[in-house]
Amino acid sequence: MAQEEFDRVFDEAYLAVYAPRQEPGVAEEEALAAARAAACESGAEILDCPCGFGRHAIPLARAGYRVVGADRSQVLLDEARRSAEGLELDLVQADYRELPLPDNRFDAVLNLFTSIGYTGREGDTQALREFRRVLRPGGRLVLETMHRDRLVRIFQARRWERLPDGYLLEEGAFDQVSSVYENTIVYLPDRGERQEFPYRIRCYTPTELAEMTRAAGFDEVECYGSYEQEELTTDSRLVLIAS
Repeated sequence: MAQEEFDRVFDEAYLAVYAPRQEPGVAEEEALAAARAAACESGAEILDCPCGFGRHAIPLARAGYRVVGADRSQVLLDEARRSAEGLELDLVQADYRELPLPDNRFDAVLNLFTSIGYTGREGDTQALREFRRVLRPGGRLVLETMHRDRLVRIFQARRWERLPDGYLLEEGAFDQVSSVYENTIVYLPDRGERQEFPYRIRCYTPTELAEMTRAAGFDEVECYGSYEQEELTTDSRLVLIAS
């Protein structure tokens, strides 16, 4: 796979910056709620894509689902493999625009934690086509992300946070015409050198994302404000369920 700008974010720096910020139990709650939203029972086959360091794939495997995790980052996959020792969890290095997986394999595809928007509308729609291709008839896609209307409401140009081993600073800009959020993550470890990681993400409105999902071949598309199908508002993140 060709190196892309966003790949620099999802590497060792992602583990250093994001792993310590995960509250115990939250990822498991999210993963199991997403599986319920997909109408999956224990034993169902689920694709978690991208799976990162396994924060959702691992609790799903522990709960008895047959899970495949796919991600571009070998670093994150290696961490997932280390954390999943002893579990039946298949991990595949892949770009979600071109999945090396057979048609009609999965009961559900999960795309969680704002994991779409990095490859432009064309690339993101192609990823949705791949999700449709690998789903069995009647299978569901559950996509959870920040939507544009919420980002406009909560946007802050500058943020900082104390981490266990350093400081995280973020400086960004949001173009309301293009709906592109440009951000630079600055990690200042207590020991070691300063690291900077710029990235761009397209933040879609629910309307846009629903249109893209239908264009990718899904017939039924619903948008909610939670995995429990609560109302979507500007105070909630977007949970899209498609089949």
